[in-house]
Amino acid sequence: MSDKKEFILDKIKDKYKFIGDSTFYSIYREFSKKCHEYIMDKNESCAKDSLISSSVSPKVSKLLKELYSNLYRIYKTIKRYSNDYFEEMESEVKNMGCLYLKHWLYDQITINELQETEINELFEGWEQYIKKELEHFSLKHCEFYNLKENEINRIKKIHVLNKILHYNGNNSESFIKDKCIYMDYFGEGLDEFISSINKCSIEEYTYNYCKELKEFLNTCKDDNEFSGISIYDENTKSEAETARKYFLFSEKYKNEQLYMYVKDRELLNFVKTSHFLSNKSTTIAATSVVGSAIGLSSIFYYFYKVILNDIFKYKYCIKIYKKYISKLLL
Repeated sequence: MSDKKEFILDKIKDKYKFIGDSTFYSIYREFSKKCHEYIMDKNESCAKDSLISSSVSPKVSKLLKELYSNLYRIYKTIKRYSNDYFEEMESEVKNMGCLYLKHWLYDQITINELQETEINELFEGWEQYIKKELEHFSLKHCEFYNLKENEINRIKKIHVLNKILHYNGNNSESFIKDKCIYMDYFGEGLDEFISSINKCSIEEYTYNYCKELKEFLNTCKDDNEFSGISIYDENTKSEAETARKYFLFSEKYKNEQLYMYVKDRELLNFVKTSHFLSNKSTTIAATSVVGSAIGLSSIFYYFYKVILNDIFKYKYCIKIYKKYISKLLL
């Protein structure tokens, strides 16, 4: 699966029905709707042709205008000025709309095969043309930081992990038994989440990827019901126990200890008993409280439960586990 387009949300939802049926995907799909398709809108959400300089490349200019239109729709929905755009999804748009829009934009970068120079032009265009135009919107977690392509791919993995943990509570058994085609990708999301927290604890705050991570962490706080990962600090972690959430792992971020929880036991067991680990599994075990729980035991438990019980159906997974076992025996 070396093709980066295999990891866009439209591909993932084709494989996992619960993603395709989610409000996350419904909102994401709405972002691709053209502004002139809203009859009651009267083109109000459309960006003016004069908004973007003619010197901007056509692909980037098109994405900037679509970004403007989507931010306008989010704002009007949150402020309850209109229910034309995200009908019956207003609450999730208010809490997660900008995060979902970022994921949509990152997928568009992949779909349109933007090069590094064009990606830089896109984020510079956000600063120069869109941000100033919409400053009065004051949307939370809606800053678009200038990221490189590899940083975009890293944060996308974390986004997908978060939604898998949010929507997969009733699908864990079928999800585990499914093909392994995306399992490495989801596992890398967990690895990336933990390593990014560690990295951004020592990086300068001006580092754009760390700014983006901080926005994601803030989105997962405040008991956000639409986030698969709930984050608490030392003073608030008792609230997680009161809310009957289940402890996943803990990491130190800058000068505070963060505690990560999931919303139900099935999700916690899913993480522990699936091969939700990639080549960085030793990093997880060394840095997280739950590392020992989702380390050796999960690998061999899953190997026994799935591979040996249905060897022919899951024979394509053997190579994946071979690399884990080989590493552990070194």
